[in-house]
Amino acid sequence: MHPSDIARRQLLAAALLPFAPASPAQARTAYIVVGFAPGGAADGLARLMGDKLRGVAGTTVVVENRVGAGARIAIDYVRTAAPDGSVMMLVPDATMFLYPHVYKSLSYDVFRDFTPVTRLIGMSLAMFVGPMVPDSVKTVADYVTWVKADPKRLIYGTPAAGATPHFTGAIFARAAGLDMTPVHYKGGAPGIQELAGGQIPVFFGSTADGLALVQAGKVRALATSGAKRSALLPDVPTFADLGYKDLIVEDGLGIYLPIRTPADRVGKLDAALKEALKSKDVLDAVRNYGFEVSGEATSEFTARLRRERARWGPIVKATGFVAID
Repeated sequence: MHPSDIARRQLLAAALLPFAPASPAQARTAYIVVGFAPGGAADGLARLMGDKLRGVAGTTVVVENRVGAGARIAIDYVRTAAPDGSVMMLVPDATMFLYPHVYKSLSYDVFRDFTPVTRLIGMSLAMFVGPMVPDSVKTVADYVTWVKADPKRLIYGTPAAGATPHFTGAIFARAAGLDMTPVHYKGGAPGIQELAGGQIPVFFGSTADGLALVQAGKVRALATSGAKRSALLPDVPTFADLGYKDLIVEDGLGIYLPIRTPADRVGKLDAALKEALKSKDVLDAVRNYGFEVSGEATSEFTARLRRERARWGPIVKATGFVAID
């Protein structure tokens, strides 16, 4: 075994020592709770991270899917879990910074109920166009001109109402002087397939939603929403590159523990997760999912969530969105 692999295993083991058993008879199980169904990217990432933690310090790590309500069921479950480090969750950033502005009431508050541990991955959104849009439309400016020529084209697809792609499309439409109507699908996969099939002209979704179809030549990405160009789509300009300075939208997936989990356990888990993110199989999987490694620790991750939650209130209000019960 390579020395770096030995060191990595030692660090992973140290992270799980706080809830490791004193003897085999006292073996305990740690849980990574995911708010989405098995088979998706969030579930896959959770299982991969669980594999990195599993089998060290005599601890079993199980991924538990608590599906529904846009991950709110999972979040509420972990909110009431014992703060001993044995129950953690993996959820999107937007459930913490955007949901407070989308739902009339929430059972949780990220800063009251949780400790953000590690932001595992980041992802930007993208503006994808499909075969309904002619090949002569090569830029966002071309698209705006094309759309204005026919009011029937003034629609855009999103994975869900009240999600970051929905508001990204709304921000773009307002900035471009377009009166566009959103068409909401039940997730990114059905929406991007409708785009590829020519049912809608444009779809706003995560880079992960459309990366494979872009690579296959079935859809095109005209712009991405990150602060910098996506490493997965390096030839695609950001909206900021094109003059849409307010259109910087990023999401991610992170690990959280219940509030009042001892700081030493939080720190050790953060260190172990960041070590796991260096593993080749993890890096390969993250890229295959269409994500980019983040690795922000508690302080940086928490600061991001505070900044984004404050930023998104006025954005949602400006779109005229009516909060969901």
